[in-house]
Amino acid sequence: MPKDKSATNARILTCMREEFLTYGYEKASLNRIAKQVGITTAGLYKHFRGKEDMFAFLVRDTLDDLEKLTEAGTASMVGGVPDYDPFREEWSRSLVDFIFEHYEGMKLLVCCSHGSRFESFEEELIQRETESNKQYAAMLKEAGKPVKSLTDMQWHMLSTQYIHLLGEILRHDLTRDEAYRHMDFVRSLLYPGWREIFGI
Repeated sequence: MPKDKSATNARILTCMREEFLTYGYEKASLNRIAKQVGITTAGLYKHFRGKEDMFAFLVRDTLDDLEKLTEAGTASMVGGVPDYDPFREEWSRSLVDFIFEHYEGMKLLVCCSHGSRFESFEEELIQRETESNKQYAAMLKEAGKPVKSLTDMQWHMLSTQYIHLLGEILRHDLTRDEAYRHMDFVRSLLYPGWREIFGI
């Protein structure tokens, strides 16, 4: 954690953000960050414990807000069918908005985290999506919908496909408008099959 709000600290934040976004966690260099800031590498340790601490600081707000988004999505299922509908256009657009409101944090987590303790971020999103889909399927089945029976692997495959396509927004540096169009295409590509699976 940074220990002060000085101009030096602000410069460190800017330089380490640029370093991780340019080189990724694994190839990021504390020496290079220090040189850009204009201090010694030892001086960096007065602000952060090391590279892992730096990266964690840069993504913490994104992770906190993502947790809140996930909790809100889970809570919205409480109303049951038809109050909860993840197939609405507003849902996919809200995900795009979240990405762009947390762009640097999401870019770091999806594209630049290899070698850090956050490198499994996308896989963790897939697991969350899988559990959410299973929960939604159970809710629909209880409501009398003809939900198809899938194996755990099949649920995993569906979630992997969706999360990976969402991540393409970051991997290909799409603009917000391009991302909206991308998700419209994803919806047209995936949702008919998903609706059949969920029996709606």
